[in-house]
Amino acid sequence: MRSARPLLALALLLLAALLASAFALRGAARPRAELVVVNGAEPRTLDPARMTGAPEGRVADAVFEGLAVREPRTLRPVPGVARAWEASDDGLTWTFHLRSEARWSDGRPVTAHDFAYAWRRLLDPATASEYAYLLHGVRYAEAWNTHAADAQALRGPVREALAALRAEAGQGGVPAERLARLAAEHRLDERLRDAAPAVRRVLGRRVGAVTRSELARIEEALAAAARALEASAAEASRRFGVDAGAFARDARTFVVELRAPVPWLLELAAFYPTYPVPREAVEAAPDTWFLPERIVSNGPFRLAAWRVGDRIRLERSETYWGRDAVRLASADVLPTENATTALNLYLAGDADWLPAPAYPAELVDELRARPDFYANAGMVLYFYRFNCTRPPFDDRRVREAFTLAVDRDAIARDVLRLGQVPARHVVPPGMPGYEPPPSAIRFDPARARALLAEAGHPGGRGLPRLGILYNTAELHRQLAEVVADQLRRHLGVEVRAYNQEWQAYQESLRAGDYDLARSGWIGDYLDPNTFLDLFVTGGGNNQTGWGDARYDAWLRAAADPAAFARTPGDALGHARERKALEVALREVAAARHAAARLEALARVRMRLLREAEALLVQEAHPVLPLYFYVVSGLVKPHVGGFYAELVDDDGTRRPNLQDLHPLRGLWVRR
Repeated sequence: MRSARPLLALALLLLAALLASAFALRGAARPRAELVVVNGAEPRTLDPARMTGAPEGRVADAVFEGLAVREPRTLRPVPGVARAWEASDDGLTWTFHLRSEARWSDGRPVTAHDFAYAWRRLLDPATASEYAYLLHGVRYAEAWNTHAADAQALRGPVREALAALRAEAGQGGVPAERLARLAAEHRLDERLRDAAPAVRRVLGRRVGAVTRSELARIEEALAAAARALEASAAEASRRFGVDAGAFARDARTFVVELRAPVPWLLELAAFYPTYPVPREAVEAAPDTWFLPERIVSNGPFRLAAWRVGDRIRLERSETYWGRDAVRLASADVLPTENATTALNLYLAGDADWLPAPAYPAELVDELRARPDFYANAGMVLYFYRFNCTRPPFDDRRVREAFTLAVDRDAIARDVLRLGQVPARHVVPPGMPGYEPPPSAIRFDPARARALLAEAGHPGGRGLPRLGILYNTAELHRQLAEVVADQLRRHLGVEVRAYNQEWQAYQESLRAGDYDLARSGWIGDYLDPNTFLDLFVTGGGNNQTGWGDARYDAWLRAAADPAAFARTPGDALGHARERKALEVALREVAAARHAAARLEALARVRMRLLREAEALLVQEAHPVLPLYFYVVSGLVKPHVGGFYAELVDDDGTRRPNLQDLHPLRGLWVRR
């Protein structure tokens, strides 16, 4: 797992800079902004490449602008910095045409070179972005982002482990199961998928012995794979953002080349990790360039002030190309984590919008009767991560036992009380074209106790006192205490619930310094992939330490279903629903025109994603899903442009699944 020390140092540096800024501003009190929003937590950063949370994203969408933006009534992508775009017939090349009037806050034009720099920086391993994987569908992106580190791993810990195994081998070699365990731990099936057939056969051996000479051939294959990765990383470094992948054809033309069609590309173009950043400002102050005294931005608002523990002040930008359509003159974003304090601010008229979970959960019955309360189905998963890197949760049986010991229905009925859906999957219901697989997740205390005993902990004996980490919020505290009590009653396990402030909590997740940790995930786009790609091996947002080459292979196949349809290889043999997948593949082969083929490939893709989720919820259990959100909150009737329910151009109404309300589209009726 990546070390948290550089990130911790960055956080301390940022805190010092913000405190200095806060002290400087203390004597210059500002009047109330036109709109006041409770944000729930202090943003960790406003660097689009390094942020991941909703508290940061809400501000980023106001201060920066991408190639596309979300239209407030529909949340569908519409032109932003790009005035228009087109895709090639095969969907592999997208060309974005930028507005000549788009400007940075210092007056300079926003160019395609700014996007090329930002996308390259997002993928740069030195940036350590948790969202870098979002661009892995772009040509050269994954190689630039990961191949150098993968090569280093092959030359370092993987080679050393294999050499140690070879040193143990006597005349009879070593048991094949020893190599199988090493291969699983270091993902050799995936890393050596292009090795010679003889090497692949040795890796697949499960009985008998593996000889020293066979181990030596695997070492040679590792060295060859490392050389290939290094060459790939070097070529990607030379080309990505320069003349391939994602690059500026000229100052007003940004080109994106894909490895396979990405159905949600335009939604990514309206998502903050892909926003442009000002190269000169970033390189002058890499860790603090986004603070009020330094920031250069291109969005509808400018960052006027940031007082730690008080507010972020946003003011309408006079350099924004669409400023005449921005009706808010100013907005305050409050980092208020205490639910009672937040509700009091709202009731006293000192806040205009209070999104959940910023109000006390025990008051939901009283609040839902208010005309200014809203609640809708949400594309949001509430779950606990297991730390799969250390005992006891490195044992799949213990993870499944904990998962089976939690009564989700009781939590939804007795604690949440807003119609939240108990979660037995990681993909929320209602994804177009997707049918979730059968799940092993249920409430079954007897089976949970049997699994725990099978793992060597009957009645919880031998387990240390464990902890559930949550970021400070009243609802998170209540849920953690309820889950801890259920685990004690049903498994005999002592679990304490403890909290950390937002930034410390995020650092603990990155460092793997937890047993179980509360997490929530708002889908970034309307597709199962936005939830499933959380758990790819080594992914920046995984943070469980779990990985499985089979899971990665299913997602890799789903990223290019046409390639999978041509050569499914061994994957069909591992499919849990092989017959259904074979039927979908035959439909692709039988398609007689392009449109029918694309529809058939879309069905294959959904089948592949279903296989990936099945591995999560039937076998691996790296996370404990609790429920799917009902997005809710309180909003004053004088706030215009707020759509708790989205309205399409044809009048069709649908829930605002992500609870997104861009500040650019809000106004206040006084």
